[in-house]
Amino acid sequence: RITNHQNSKIFVGYWLLVLTIMCYLIILIGGLTRLTESGLSMVDWRPFLGIIPPLNDKEWLKVFEMYKKTPEFIIVNSSMTMNEFKYIFWWEFFHRFFARMIGFVFIFPFIYFLLKKQLKNKDIISLIIILLFGALQAFVGWWMVKSGLNNDPYVSQYRLSFHLTNAVIILSLLILMTLNQFEKIKQQKIRYLSINRLFVISLILTLVTIISGSFVSGTDAGKSFNTFPLMNGKFFPDGYFYFDSFFNNIFENIIAIQFNHRWLAIFTFFWTLFVVIYTLFKKVPVLHQFACYTIAIIMTLQIVLGILTLINNVPISLASLHQANAILLYCSLLITSFLFSKKT
Repeated sequence: RITNHQNSKIFVGYWLLVLTIMCYLIILIGGLTRLTESGLSMVDWRPFLGIIPPLNDKEWLKVFEMYKKTPEFIIVNSSMTMNEFKYIFWWEFFHRFFARMIGFVFIFPFIYFLLKKQLKNKDIISLIIILLFGALQAFVGWWMVKSGLNNDPYVSQYRLSFHLTNAVIILSLLILMTLNQFEKIKQQKIRYLSINRLFVISLILTLVTIISGSFVSGTDAGKSFNTFPLMNGKFFPDGYFYFDSFFNNIFENIIAIQFNHRWLAIFTFFWTLFVVIYTLFKKVPVLHQFACYTIAIIMTLQIVLGILTLINNVPISLASLHQANAILLYCSLLITSFLFSKKT
């Protein structure tokens, strides 16, 4: 028999699940916005009125004229037509619109569950933390766009990476909250904490690889060498130490950025493969085995997509699938780590 408390927990769980899916989708939409080079098409930030797009030719001319004053138009897109501008505008508009929708889906049910006292104190604290990260995400998004509206027609790769990392943090918190809402109390007391530690290392490596991928995306480093495994016929390419500064070299030298990303990804692949095989030999429960096989499949697909994206000079379709699968791999590792951290 389901009690009112259990009903409340289920409703909260489904709400969090919807938010989790929406958060995953906004990361994919953000990636496509970057891949289509649409992020600088909207040159102002109106948190509330920005939900309304241009509604007639006069308004379209107005926003196009605003775009014409930006470095991106002057230096990169000076021959752009109105139809071409509309293409990139709609991508950025939808990105911002969907982000606002997440805000609405978060705020109103949150208030409802608060008033109905259907949230535990720890859940309220967690949701307030997510709300703060969400507010920060909106600010960072505009801060990122502004970096390409001054003198440089390109968005700062540092701000882009910060924006993505913050989104992944929000997604992680939502996943963990959702899992906790649907978790059933177990009677046995077997834990796999040593295995969980190995998966946590995989999770961290995957996150670092995703962040390094954002630098590849932010600098278009993926288009510099389109061969694998060698770069210009060499394993360790010339120009890796182009900058004297270690920091600038790692984060601004496109040769180093691509080299680091591809081999960090390969290392993460083999480490995680080792963890999966090691875990399966331990004869863990069926659900845990399924999680391991899922990780192995997604991880292998990720490497294949990465290589195909690279050797085909980063087409939008493959690059988008590569980004989407990377976040899916991260989510799978987080869920698996959650499984192994609990009693079973």
